[in-house]
Amino acid sequence: MNSKSLKRTLSAGLCAVAVASAAAAAPEEMPDWAVEVIQVKNGSKPLDAGAKDTGPQGRWFEQEEKGHAAPIFHDWDGDGLKDLIVGGFAGRFRVFKNIGTADTPAFDGYEWLEAGSEVAHIRNFCCVAAGPRMVDINDDGIDDLVAGTYSPGLIYWFEGSKDGLKPRQVLTDWDGIPVVTRLADLPNASYLAYGAKPAWMDWDADGDPDLIIGNSHGDLVLRRNHGPASFEGITPVSGQPVFDSFAWSEAYSQIDLFTKIEDEGGALKNEEYLSPTVADWDGDGLEDLIIGVQSGAVYFVKNIGEEGEPTFAAPVQLLGPRAGGEFPPHQLVNEGDMVQRGSRISVEVTDYNGDGKPDLMLGDYALSLVLKPGLTSADMKAIEDIKVRLVALDKRAGLNPPYDPLRDRVKSAFVYYENKELAAELRALEGELLPYLVPIKDEHQDRLIAYERLHGHVWVYIRR
Repeated sequence: MNSKSLKRTLSAGLCAVAVASAAAAAPEEMPDWAVEVIQVKNGSKPLDAGAKDTGPQGRWFEQEEKGHAAPIFHDWDGDGLKDLIVGGFAGRFRVFKNIGTADTPAFDGYEWLEAGSEVAHIRNFCCVAAGPRMVDINDDGIDDLVAGTYSPGLIYWFEGSKDGLKPRQVLTDWDGIPVVTRLADLPNASYLAYGAKPAWMDWDADGDPDLIIGNSHGDLVLRRNHGPASFEGITPVSGQPVFDSFAWSEAYSQIDLFTKIEDEGGALKNEEYLSPTVADWDGDGLEDLIIGVQSGAVYFVKNIGEEGEPTFAAPVQLLGPRAGGEFPPHQLVNEGDMVQRGSRISVEVTDYNGDGKPDLMLGDYALSLVLKPGLTSADMKAIEDIKVRLVALDKRAGLNPPYDPLRDRVKSAFVYYENKELAAELRALEGELLPYLVPIKDEHQDRLIAYERLHGHVWVYIRR
């Protein structure tokens, strides 16, 4: 097993949520294709999927406080204005209705999206936001909600009807087997299919939306949709369309999309937690792939094929990775400071400001530590000294750079999980830091976890 596979195995086993750098992530430079970056607000405050906000319905689910946001922009209530639907950490979806205009959207409060008179919910409990997509997959003229899950990577379908969404179903292939990207690796390596994120594209130009799935392992695959039952002996499950099997024949099986991309995906091949969407980004009439990833980068994968036979150019970055690399930066901020964009990106392409150009909307995951008010210059110097000693401890532990001064190393650096002496030194150093921070939990106040705030913000990059 190589080091990357070992890391994934350990991460899956511990459901590790790492805490990275002590300093706030540096503000991003404006990409040359954008003219403005908007942090979407809910009322007067930044929309934050990790903030405990009951909304007008007065309902809150504690499991959703883990941050992570996956937005789509869709006219939910049929009033002609696109609304914001945000998938969260624990598998529920919030609808922020647009109370602004087509060119200046505004949101104030939300309601939980319901299906079958109950709050719509899918099994999601770690590491990604439940990524929704609205699409009419059964060709009845009504949009359906489709979303993927963390484990074991199932895709759920909430069928749309004139009376609202119906209760969830698991999408299956034509054999009735759930559409899972790495079925052959189950159950011994089921984590390889974790973090499924769906997108839709009429791949073969037959009028039916085909299913594209990214996952935490870094796969990007296609399952073609054949519409209603069209093969003898094959019947859709509960009205579902017929999807290709996992591996039946070359003509009717899951397709690895990296084989359709120049240089087999280049740098994208090394990324994890792929979250794809489909849009004509460059206006040439062909649908392209836009993909957010764990590192915080967003890739544009240009379609250079033709209608019904897509092939793609090597990916280029629309946005670069964030500080902290694989894990989101843990930003050290004062109370009220804006937390910068994080990582684990979920993407949407939409015309946000009504100017006819496709804009990039994304949801992220970020963490912060809040400094106590009134700290002196001597206090700040002490914090910097603690950071230096934490990095020195990392070096003695044999960790490879970059060294992130503030993080929960017991979760993200396994040497501290395995070596009790080093773990004791780490706990002592963190204990020196905690008096300078504002705790947000009553329990575990001797540990950094009681001081960390988890965020899921929504950002929009307006096209030039």
